[in-house]
Amino acid sequence: MPQKGFAAILIIIPIVVILAVASFFIFSQKHISSSIPNFKNFTNSDAFMRHYGGSCQDRPVSFTASPMNINQLGFIKSLGMVSDGHVTPIDHLYFLAIDQNAADNTYPVFMPADGTVIQIQEMPAQYIGDRKDVKAATEDHFIVISHSCRYFSIFIHIHKLAPALTAAAGSLKPEESKSVKVDLKAGEMLGYIKTSYDWIPVDTQNTLSGFIHPQFYTSEPWKIHVFDPFTLFSGELKNSLLAKNLRNIEPRSGKIDYDQPGKLIGNWFKEGSGGYAGPSGQEGKDPYWHGHLSVVPDYIDPNSTVMSTGDWDGVAKQFAVKGKVNPAEVNANSGMVKYELLELMYLTGSGSGWSDQTGFATGIHPSQDSNLIGTMALQVLPGEELKVEKFPGKTANQVAGFTEKAQIYER
Repeated sequence: MPQKGFAAILIIIPIVVILAVASFFIFSQKHISSSIPNFKNFTNSDAFMRHYGGSCQDRPVSFTASPMNINQLGFIKSLGMVSDGHVTPIDHLYFLAIDQNAADNTYPVFMPADGTVIQIQEMPAQYIGDRKDVKAATEDHFIVISHSCRYFSIFIHIHKLAPALTAAAGSLKPEESKSVKVDLKAGEMLGYIKTSYDWIPVDTQNTLSGFIHPQFYTSEPWKIHVFDPFTLFSGELKNSLLAKNLRNIEPRSGKIDYDQPGKLIGNWFKEGSGGYAGPSGQEGKDPYWHGHLSVVPDYIDPNSTVMSTGDWDGVAKQFAVKGKVNPAEVNANSGMVKYELLELMYLTGSGSGWSDQTGFATGIHPSQDSNLIGTMALQVLPGEELKVEKFPGKTANQVAGFTEKAQIYER
């Protein structure tokens, strides 16, 4: 063999080996990350676009229509509430009608901007959560809208669909999803609701920085791209919507990503529970939210702290933390801290009780005079781990320390 040919072979062989190893590693990483939701070395920032961006159009976007008639809109709940199975801060705003006792399909919902409805899904036949007093609607839809390749809207709990969407989707079984292509203009109707619906505003060029491991949330790929929809409204329309918003502290749209490295504040997941997505493919396992825990500012009054757990005597519960505490100041050097937990009840600025039925009010905040439910002992550990133990019915003074029932959470 000529010397030059032999030298070329010596060069080619290691290159082929390197490429083979690299290909195997890339394939392995993809396989691992798709099978383990909380694989910590995996980044998946384009998961939303891979799922929903196939037919998007690049076009300018501004929100020029209210998604509900202003005179029919009672109030808006900002991002970040915790409730029932929504143990971590909620990634959607709530729009609630002025009459909370209205009949089903009373209120129309509209496109805030030009766009294309690309997916319609029938929601599950059963309410998702631990509450037993809530029934799912006969018709209940999850609608994905592409305004552009950057901005998307997801509307949830739209009941009766507008004729154009009914024609496109046909009859759907519970949890069945259909890809469609229905172009609609700002102000055109999507469907009807009873008293409320959810709006997830998505900006694919915005990735929230307050999740230590964004890949924990790939089961809901829009979550890390949620943004402030009021930024796309302007003028009198924007002012009218903000006037209906319960939260008057910036950011007016609320916040869902509170993680800070080495601090108590933010979202946590029970060790071995599968992260945000929870256990999958294993019959008999707890619902995904039962492994969740969050210690965050209240969504209306961020000067108050709320604690939300997916497992308080086996069900999801939310509490107001007693006193003035700041979980962003609790770290591994703090040792064990004890938070007394109060029933989560809201008061208006005048001190009267508030609920959805009350309607719009100002100065809403969690009560510090409600019933004591128990105490939670917490200790931040190195490596983004948290030691947790629940003490139902006990005050902080009655808790001496952790017992063998303590559990480890991670993020």
